[in-house]
Amino acid sequence: MSGLKELQGNKQKVIEVGLEFLHGVGADYICKVCIPNGGSCCTGCRSLINEVGCQERNTSCTAWLCGFLKYIFYEAGLIVGWEKFWIQVPGRAYREDFTPDYFTVRNWLDTPKIRFLSEAFAEDLKELQPYNNLFWMHEMKETLDRYIDNLLEFTDPEIRRKNEKELKYLTKDFRRFHLAIEQL
Repeated sequence: MSGLKELQGNKQKVIEVGLEFLHGVGADYICKVCIPNGGSCCTGCRSLINEVGCQERNTSCTAWLCGFLKYIFYEAGLIVGWEKFWIQVPGRAYREDFTPDYFTVRNWLDTPKIRFLSEAFAEDLKELQPYNNLFWMHEMKETLDRYIDNLLEFTDPEIRRKNEKELKYLTKDFRRFHLAIEQL
């Protein structure tokens, strides 16, 4: 994160910054595996056109992370910066956007260059999916989401230790990802 530089922000600029950041992390690798396996986070959204994509990108949807991305952001040390950036953006609501056209942004995100992490994670997902039940990918995503939320919310060392241990066990078979994370 580029700190302390206070600039006038606008809705379109923060969406662009968010999308660049997601691209720098390699979110598209995860989506290309998850969506065909029934894991679209956009299912049921009125702005989504089948086989075309989102027709009305907004701040809320750009800021939202699935459990897979939360885990990758957490392991790469990016989750706190991401959260601090989006907390500055007013008007976000579930699949809705009441963000004003202009507002102050104090901390901007610098785009990371770690696409290799998501690529490795996506390869692991592809390899592991056939060995698990039909709902495995959804369950894995939701469980990762819950553990990362707990790690962000709780400061109690025992709770954090337990969640870290559970994360390690849950992702033990993600060998490509664990090798990739060692490169950071």
